[in-house]
Amino acid sequence: MIDKNTVLNIAKLARLEIAEADLPKYTEQLNNILGHVEALKQLDTSAIEATTHAVEVASPLRPDQARVSHMAEAVLEISPDHEAHFFRVPKVI
Repeated sequence: MIDKNTVLNIAKLARLEIAEADLPKYTEQLNNILGHVEALKQLDTSAIEATTHAVEVASPLRPDQARVSHMAEAVLEISPDHEAHFFRVPKVI
């Protein structure tokens, strides 16, 4: 059971400001959420295969393919300062 102090602590960790008048509402909502989680814990899911999506989703991304790129040389040529295959930048520290 979550109390007012726990709600205030969670709000502090999340860097949220909660008005004193809103504390009972958030306390009730968090307790309801935890009640639902407890109900879900009662379900037997041992025969259910783990999934990453609720429905089958095809990946819209193309497969990775290694290929030669000459873009690095072109970018280095127009850079203000470089050495071999590296950008030279001013020392920061």
